[in-house]
Amino acid sequence: MKKSLQMLLLTTAVTVVLAGCGKTETTEVAKVPLKDGSAKLVTSIDGLKGQLDTSKVKDAKKWADQLEEQWASFEDEVKPKYPELYFKIEKFLTPLQAALKEDKLDLPTLTALNTNLKAALTELTTSIADNKGAVNKDVIEASAALKEAAKSYNKYVQDQGNQLVTLLDQLNTAVKSGDLKKATEAYGLARMPYERIEPIIETFSELDGVMDARVDDFKNEKDPAFTGYHRIEYLLFVKKNLKDAEPFAARLLEDGKKMQQAIAATTIAPTDFIAGVGELMEEAQSSKITGEEERWSGATVPVIRANVEGAQAIYDLVKAELKKKDAALDEKISKSLATVIETMNTLSPVGPTWNDFSKLEQAKQVDLKNKLEALAEPLVKMPGTLSK
Repeated sequence: MKKSLQMLLLTTAVTVVLAGCGKTETTEVAKVPLKDGSAKLVTSIDGLKGQLDTSKVKDAKKWADQLEEQWASFEDEVKPKYPELYFKIEKFLTPLQAALKEDKLDLPTLTALNTNLKAALTELTTSIADNKGAVNKDVIEASAALKEAAKSYNKYVQDQGNQLVTLLDQLNTAVKSGDLKKATEAYGLARMPYERIEPIIETFSELDGVMDARVDDFKNEKDPAFTGYHRIEYLLFVKKNLKDAEPFAARLLEDGKKMQQAIAATTIAPTDFIAGVGELMEEAQSSKITGEEERWSGATVPVIRANVEGAQAIYDLVKAELKKKDAALDEKISKSLATVIETMNTLSPVGPTWNDFSKLEQAKQVDLKNKLEALAEPLVKMPGTLSK
């Protein structure tokens, strides 16, 4: 993608995400079959192209909402079956939606994004029609090497769950101590184990919803239902109110203990964590990179670094098998991981303090996004390669 499009994605997405704080209305989208959903979205893309060709886009924001709703109706079916195509579609759909919400429309950019999105959707519809290219879950689950990798990954997740409780206990103690500096540092450290296991966090979706939900899912920052990390983040970094943070820190610790118990009682299958790592890196380069997750603390780099560390752990467990099937892909992932980690370490220190992401030069933010995208691209190919 051209540099101007990368800049558009970053700047516009930040505006769209943060402008929506406390204003999001959760609506259930009716799910449709994969074939029907993709056909409907292609029809909309063709309709938008017709307007772009005349240089007159009517109700651009409605187009953005329509594309979002149609994609949401079947994207969860695309993710596990066609992770590489999911990545391609998101790569162009996300900035297209953002560009359509701009007050001043950039028609050449919209046209380029729409054209690329149509090409990605055409690949998907062809794969569905030909019944080709989908991840073969049975092959992955039957692999002796990947079964062993799954045993090791389950232990890794359990270790992270144990660290989570330890660090949440330290956060709770720091909040009660009345020392704001200690509390903010403890907050950052307590985020790390949680973010390392994000590739499989949907396995624990109910707990994830109370521990890591953004304010956008609630009425406002004072909504009683808004709990977890980000309620504490708001109280520590914006309100600087330790007293009000106390009940939320105590609640988060109790939820962390429930997460630890849930992890111990769960067996994560090879397909789950192999598919999850690519999805997470796609999210990191498309939405986390905007700073939306840590909008008040500015701890975007440490959080994404923890995501990458979690990805590295998965890659290390499957790389021997991956190298047998595609040595070039293995090498690309290895080099991309090293590049991303090196870049993040130059942007923000490792440890209890960090550099506020929003204050970094925009060129450095875009550079990190590009490198995360370069990592996500081969990672989403991993499930398909390992299922051959």
